[in-house]
Amino acid sequence: MSTPSRIPYQSTSATSNTFNNKHINNNAQTNNHHSKQLQMSLIPIPVNELQDILPTPSKLTPSGDQYVTYLGRTPQQRFNSLFEGVSIAFLGSMFAYFISFVIGQFFATLLGIIFLFWPILSPEFKAYNRNWELVGGRDLVDVWMDEEDYNNGYYDLVPEDKRGLYGAYYVAQIEDVCVVDDVRASSEEEYDLDEFSGYTMATDELQSVTGLPWKLRLRLLDDEGRGMHVHSRMSEDYLDIQPGMNAVGVLLSTSKKFGKLAGMSDFCILDDVDGVAVSWVGDYPYLDKDMFLRTLNENGVTDSLLLDYDEDSDLIEEDTEIEEDTRVEEDKDEADEEYITVR
Repeated sequence: MSTPSRIPYQSTSATSNTFNNKHINNNAQTNNHHSKQLQMSLIPIPVNELQDILPTPSKLTPSGDQYVTYLGRTPQQRFNSLFEGVSIAFLGSMFAYFISFVIGQFFATLLGIIFLFWPILSPEFKAYNRNWELVGGRDLVDVWMDEEDYNNGYYDLVPEDKRGLYGAYYVAQIEDVCVVDDVRASSEEEYDLDEFSGYTMATDELQSVTGLPWKLRLRLLDDEGRGMHVHSRMSEDYLDIQPGMNAVGVLLSTSKKFGKLAGMSDFCILDDVDGVAVSWVGDYPYLDKDMFLRTLNENGVTDSLLLDYDEDSDLIEEDTEIEEDTRVEEDKDEADEEYITVR
């Protein structure tokens, strides 16, 4: 695959770890449709829902997708994982044999068994540790229960950023999608996603040369003007993503205003026509996909996004009809003028 041409892009103000809280002035585009849209860019999540869709201190066991992430998604990744596991197993078994003269045969045998099965256990331990890092052992705080407890004096002496993590759905629209070779790349160093139509993770030419793969960059923008950059290793699963699609993820913060993020899940990209999940963007699958989609349907988030799309379609059709009627009236007036001139 040849190196794609660079594309210019006028970047909006956005950050990767914090929200841009500057509201965009859309007075020139304001109409009745915007007033009908649900302002649901950040939807607080109760603790019981967070525990169902995310790894929590009480649920750190890796899922199948999380295990496969560290086992390897490409043949090269699986070979590297297996080579690392076999090397550690061999060296660990030798270490267990020599240390058996010090700690005894029984404990050395148990240690040797652990090293022997390390190629299988290694992805499990790594995924378990990654799940723990998401919350870092901190408690999940319910927004509504927190207010009640605060009024009762329970949190009088505890600062807000020490109470735990608040969770919220972040519902946004994809403003732009492109590919970069580094997450620090400027807007002038971005590549059009269409240039990667034949891309696969197993044949990443940039990784074969530099050791670092291509990165997908998403620019997200919600209804309230908050922007965010999301980067993930490029994958063939991302080739169908287009600007205008909806993205939903989970944000964690120590503040109820979510001015600074403490954690972020992967993002579900939803088709703006039928609400079907097009792709899941993220280096690590924190979300329980089935439970997450079920929760979105139960909460009405998916239906609201489809409703907004239907309203947009109706407005476009109305504008088209008005333009056609105006064009017909203009043609009729021109015909009348020509008829009068001829007479």
